[in-house]
Amino acid sequence: MNGEEPDSSPCDTPFMAVFSRRLRRWDLVRVGVSAVGLAWLGLFGAFGYAAISQQPNTAALAAAAGAVLIAAAGILYAWREPGG
Repeated sequence: MNGEEPDSSPCDTPFMAVFSRRLRRWDLVRVGVSAVGLAWLGLFGAFGYAAISQQPNTAALAAAAGAVLIAAAGILYAWREPGG
């Protein structure tokens, strides 16, 4: 190399152009909410499986109640009036 910049970067491929156009159409907030929702669904599924397969103890029930309270606080925070 002679120290000059190449004419095209490795990201200027046809696949990257298609991916970039598709990515611009996505609403990133919805993608983020979907990912967090999927994580919460997995958490509740794990608690449900543990509750069915074993006798839950007080610590597990407290953790489940805490998770529900955290989720409810997040939903209430997201649901607030705009400009508030």
